[in-house]
Amino acid sequence: MTTPMKLIIAIIAILLIGAGFYMFDWSEKWERKKAAEANLAAKKDELNTLKEAIKELPLLQQQVREKQEELQKVISTKVSNETPDEFVGNYLREIERLVLDEQKATSDYTFVIKSIAPGNAQSASAPAAGGQAAPAQETPEALAAFQTRVFTMSLTGKYATIVEFLYQLGAMKLDRLVTINSLHMSKSGSESGATSPTLNLDLPITAYLKTGTN
Repeated sequence: MTTPMKLIIAIIAILLIGAGFYMFDWSEKWERKKAAEANLAAKKDELNTLKEAIKELPLLQQQVREKQEELQKVISTKVSNETPDEFVGNYLREIERLVLDEQKATSDYTFVIKSIAPGNAQSASAPAAGGQAAPAQETPEALAAFQTRVFTMSLTGKYATIVEFLYQLGAMKLDRLVTINSLHMSKSGSESGATSPTLNLDLPITAYLKTGTN
């Protein structure tokens, strides 16, 4: 092989090696470019979503204010007008009346209050037992300053009666606002063979004191 031929082959080899490096480098840069473009498109979509959310923010704030006003109206018209000294006595009379009404409505005279123990008075935003404050989202602004008491209750009755009783509490049949965060039901051992056995219900009811309009 002559010297010129060797030189030509060497030049071609160098060109091929250079082209190969260029292609590999270009391919990597192309992939990075596509990834960057996809990321940019995603960020633009996210920005557009945020812009739309910002546009709706005044409407959402207005809706929150309207719901707070509605809640305040419900509280003002549905919650008994009482002083803190009357809180416990009024609640006991109301809950006894509701239980008696449920007995008559369901003809379930096994539905009775076994025990009820009022807790200490505190504001709705005060720390709960154990010293930990309740999360802010659990106490609506309209209720944050109200005095509350937790009444720990134990009742017995048929399942359907208990469900109806809880529904009546939710419908504010006590003439006051109450909330229930937990409950425990267990089968009474006295009627193990009954088709509709008597159940035990244990639940803490948080009752709110409010000076209403009625």
